Amino acid sequence: MKEFLQGRRLGFALRSHLAFAAGGLALAVTVADLMAWLALGSRETNGYVIVAQWLCVLVMLVAGVAAIAAVAERADVVDEERGLARVDILAAVAIVALYGISAFLRSLELGHAAASPAPFLLAVAGLIVIFADA
Repeated sequence: MKEFLQGRRLGFALRSHLAFAAGGLALAVTVADLMAWLALGSRETNGYVIVAQWLCVLVMLVAGVAAIAAVAERADVVDEERGLARVDILAAVAIVALYGISAFLRSLELGHAAASPAPFLLAVAGLIVIFADA
């Protein structure tokens, strides 16, 4: 499993591809939130709210696998790049935390017309961290 996460079996590192997949999903969360916020006249549950909540959970899971892959890659990093590998691990953990909290807050308000500002801003902060890390 360690060799798979490090990319030896695939021929490329799995973490970077997972980071870009998480980035695409995070962008989809933000777009779904914006679509829910701009739905004029909607007073009840909007489908975009539910889509954004499940996408948020999916981003958290993909980022969690990317964090595990980053930890597996750290074992073979040369000494000069250990600091960068540590930053990569911390960024992945921060992404999991930001999207985990955002998903939790979203699950409390699934009946609303749009997400409240707190989960939306947490998702935007996570999106910034994802693209800075990727």
